[in-house]
Amino acid sequence: MFFKYPLIAAFVAVLCSCGSVSTGKRPEPISSAAASQWIKNDPKPVILDVRTPGEFAEGHIAGAQLITWTDRDFETRAVKELDRSQPVLVYCRSGARSAAASKKLASLGFSGVRNLEGGTIAWKKAGLPLTPSR
Repeated sequence: MFFKYPLIAAFVAVLCSCGSVSTGKRPEPISSAAASQWIKNDPKPVILDVRTPGEFAEGHIAGAQLITWTDRDFETRAVKELDRSQPVLVYCRSGARSAAASKKLASLGFSGVRNLEGGTIAWKKAGLPLTPSR
């Protein structure tokens, strides 16, 4: 019956997909080189590390804030501790956790969310420094 009216079927498909649209803009992937340049040019970038505390202690991007993606209170902490109006660079070890965290932040209304492609693995491969915790 649906196939008899293809325009109606297409309209229904679009309506059904709209339920998953986030309130924020879609997170953008960003390369290590572009992220490094962006950090240098932006006076107060929000840099969010979503790895574990142990990974963070081994080395993180200078100025990064830690909110572990797997923590039950990730959403609550992000909303309380981060400014939704500021662009955010999100990263993890390889880019998988930060991709999920970036999508969540965008759905929470954060603007200008960027996910570091390849995480700290790509960052180090590009010859960029990580700062160990003291």
